[in-house]
Parts: sequence; C-alpha cells; structure tokens
Amino acid sequence: MRMIPGFIDESAPPGEITLYRKLESAQCGWTVIHSLDLAPSNHNRRTELDFVILIPDVGILCVEVKSHHELGFDGNRWYPDSIKKSPFRQAQDARFALRRRLVDRLAVFSQVPVVHCCIFPRADFAVPPNLSVQPYEVMDRGRFQACTTGDALCDALKTMARRIIDADPTIMPLKTPLSGQQVEDFVSFCFPIRTRRPEKNAEIRYREEELERILLEQQQPVLRLTEYNARVVVEGGAGTGKSLIGLEVARRKAAQGLRVGYLCFNRLIGQWAARQLEGDHNPLLVGGSALSVLISLTGISVPENPGDDFWSGVALDIQDCLTDPEFAHDARFDYLVIDEAQDILGRPDLLDCIRLLLDGDLSGGRYLMLGDFRNQVLTGAAALATALAAAQRYSARWVLTENCRNYKAIGQMAMKLSKADQNTYAGYLRQGGGLHAWNLGMYQDAADQVHQIMTCIDSYLASGFREEDITVLSFGAEQQSVLPLLRETCSRSFVVAGDASTRGIRCSTVPAYKGLESKVIIITDVIPSGSGFDRSRFYTGITRAQERLHLFCHVLGASQLAEWVASSGKEYE
Repeated sequence: MRMIPGFIDESAPPGEITLYRKLESAQCGWTVIHSLDLAPSNHNRRTELDFVILIPDVGILCVEVKSHHELGFDGNRWYPDSIKKSPFRQAQDARFALRRRLVDRLAVFSQVPVVHCCIFPRADFAVPPNLSVQPYEVMDRGRFQACTTGDALCDALKTMARRIIDADPTIMPLKTPLSGQQVEDFVSFCFPIRTRRPEKNAEIRYREEELERILLEQQQPVLRLTEYNARVVVEGGAGTGKSLIGLEVARRKAAQGLRVGYLCFNRLIGQWAARQLEGDHNPLLVGGSALSVLISLTGISVPENPGDDFWSGVALDIQDCLTDPEFAHDARFDYLVIDEAQDILGRPDLLDCIRLLLDGDLSGGRYLMLGDFRNQVLTGAAALATALAAAQRYSARWVLTENCRNYKAIGQMAMKLSKADQNTYAGYLRQGGGLHAWNLGMYQDAADQVHQIMTCIDSYLASGFREEDITVLSFGAEQQSVLPLLRETCSRSFVVAGDASTRGIRCSTVPAYKGLESKVIIITDVIPSGSGFDRSRFYTGITRAQERLHLFCHVLGASQLAEWVASSGKEYE
C-alpha cells in the first residue's frame, strides 16, 4: 500500500491513526492520501477529507472518520455535541468539491467514479430510519474490527465502493483501470491541498530563522505571546511591522494544523496578503480583506455594479448565513489574525460578522489583533473604544513603538503634518536617508503639477529606481485628482496599485493605499486649508515611503503648510 504522507502524526485523531495503521499493512497496490483540505475549491469553507483512497479498478473513495466511542443521530441533531455537522454530509460535500476541482484540472477524471463513505472505528452505529443514508455507506466498529487484516479491510472497502456506485444511476462504473500515469497525475493534483506536508518542515524552519533575523527585539515577543495566549492584542503605529508579524503568526498556526484566517480592512492589503499566503500552498490558510473573505465564505453574489443598497445590506445577509448552525461549522476558523483592527472594531456590522467566525467570540475565541489605535484614520476613537476594551479585557497585550519602515526625516514629517500622537514612535530603526529623503514641490495648476511629477519620476528612474518602485498617490478622490491627466499626457506606463502582474508606475489614493508601502511615494493634489482639511491623510500617505517621499502642494496652501510644520517642529527635536 502506498501511503501519503509516509507516516501519520501521533497528534492525529485516534480513529484516523487506527485506520491509517491498518491500511498501511495491506499488500494491495492502492494509493491512500491522508488529510486533504478542499476549502479553496469550496468558497474557503471548512471542507476536509480525512482519507482519499485511489482504487485503480474501481475509482476514488472519500472517507470521513470519526474517532468517538459513541455517536448517534436522534432525528434532529447528532451527539455528542462536538459533532456540529452530519459526518455523511461532510463526506458528501468534500467529495463533490474534490470532483469539481479534479475534473477542472484533469479532464480525464470526469469518467472516474468518486464516492464517499464514513468509518467509525471506535463506535457502534446502526443507521436510523430517519437518516437518509444506506447501511453500506458506513463502517462502524463491529464491521471495522471484523476486518482482522489490512487486506481484509481493503476487500471490504472495495465492496462498499462498488455497491455505492451500483446504487447511484448518475455514476458509471470504471471501464478500464487507472494507469500508473493517471495515478501519479492524481497524486500531483492532491499535493497543494494536502493538510499534512512533512516535506515542508525544512522550509518552515528556514523561514523562521530568517524572520528571527529580520524582526526587531521589540517585535519578537509577539510570536511568543501567541504561543502561550489564546488571545493577543498588539498596538503599533504605521511601519512597526504589524502585518509582517500577522502573516507569520498565521503561517505558524496553520503549520500546527489549525484552520486560520488572516483578515484586514483595506482591499489592497487584502489582495497583497492573499498573494503572500497563496505561495504557501497551505489550504488551511485563508487571507484577504474581511469583507471579501466573508462574501466568499457565504457565497453571496456581488452585482456587476453594486450600489449603496447592496453594500448597506450585505452585512445582514452574511450574518443570516453564519447563524445557520450547520453552515457556521463550515465557515468558522480555529484561529483569526485580524489586521487593521482599528478599522474593523469601529464598524459594528462588520465586527459582528467576524465574531461569528470565532468559536467562543471575543471572550473565548483564539485570535491575534493588530491595530493602530492611537492614530485611526477611517474611524473615530469613540467608534472603536467599546469593542477594543472588550477585546483587551480578555487578551494579552503588546505595544510596538519602533518604526522599521521610514527614515526618521520622513516619519517625523508625517507626525508634524498630521498631528498624530507624538508618542507613536519611540525610535526609528532605519538611520540615514540624507537631505533628499523627502522633497516638496509647489504647483500652480494641473498642467504645472503634471510637468513637475513627470520630471520627478524621470529623476527617480535616473537615480536607479525602477517603475515598480514608484507609487503615485492622490491626496483626495482619484476623479478630482491629477491622475487621469497624468495617465493621458505621460508616455510611461501607469497601473493600478493592486495589479501585481503588470510592470509600471503604481497609482492609487492615499486612503486606498493604507497599510502598504513603496520605495518611492509621490503624493499629489495637496491643497491645505485652515478648516475641514483631513490632516490624518498625511500620516497615512507619508508613512508609506520606504526610501523617498515627494509632496506636491498647491501654491495657495503653502503658507498653511509652513504654519503646520513650524508649529509642531519643536515637539520632535
């Protein structure tokens, strides 16, 4: 018998260990794959297969294993209470998800039967009349123990699979046995959705060593806090490494076998995080903006041009789905990393949706929250105070004050212009930057600003930066900014900031780019005024810059800008 992986972790459920051991002892030429997670193929809902058994002359048998000593169904619910969803429904959902993905990737398998069954190696189970399941779809303790050898077990499983196929008129029996190449193609297909990947251990250790080298002394304790505390709340300003920590914690928790969600507020950060986690090929990891993940989990269809009516009601639609007990089982996570927590905690409807993903809510669930609670830009302090206090009450807490993204000159300019909390940063890791770390350009009209921006871009490119290193951010809405004119008149390629596949200068707005970073940041359309001007956008936009910053301010706002700089300068000396 070919077993993948070649050993079973002793931390696996005892029923799975028992079945693995018996299958391992068989002499037949089957392939058995232990622990697949098909969540990526099923709206990221919990969709697991304990075993997939490839029987070359029959087809594919998907097996759900329960390790309980006693289990049953009373007509309304399963017992014990730890069984949140029918094992047969679990196996069926996973089987269909596997077949959809398999046929999409390997068309030849469209003619291969894929069926499911349940095995309860430690419990007696008589199929009740009010359960729409046939007796030949389950192997309980009595039938399992009657198979005294691995080969006897294989004979029984083959008989079960054939009977299930014969009883289903929609499934055609396999005409010719699967070839060796087809078996290998199936094994390769299963590789990225295998939950247990011992061959990844070396890669994980290497990444941990690299992270230990990169993380600051102040940041490293957060990783240890998450090892020993179910709930951790981390506070830190822009550039203190919160997202880096969050991604690493998500990876570590998933490596422990937990189903982990990395959620943030900003759409562009969500896209970036999803790309980072997709590279791990770990189906236990789900990442993205909170709203996009929630919509995916619930299967809600987004209109082509959604209006305010859709967005105002989508939270209630999500909550309706997540309050269904059986649906909630599939959607829940074992652990959540909640980045940009200040923006999520300040939105009660969104927070209520996320709380439904946690088994135990804020008081008993397992999570890491990371946020900038002193300088929240999109929500006011009052909006998040109650929710933040509730999360902190049940959590270990840590504060990050070392800015590891910006040069001191850039970071201090962000603090001066934005009136951010002066205690946000205790220091700056990156020293230097020189006199030209940031520059200010004054423009008279749109044409003048475009000319200056193009000259600025040419200068940065001539000094060694690539187009991909440069991001242009409009201070306000893009429609009222210089960006459309810049694209129209400049011969260089401009792409939206979220497009990682296309080369060119990135474009976005300051609010949309919150949480991301770029080597060169050019902020346009700054028109300061004495009242009604959102100075917090300076904090958001300026702190995106890793190497160079260039602000373009209208001449009418020059005196106001100078007044802000002068009035706050002494605070930072």
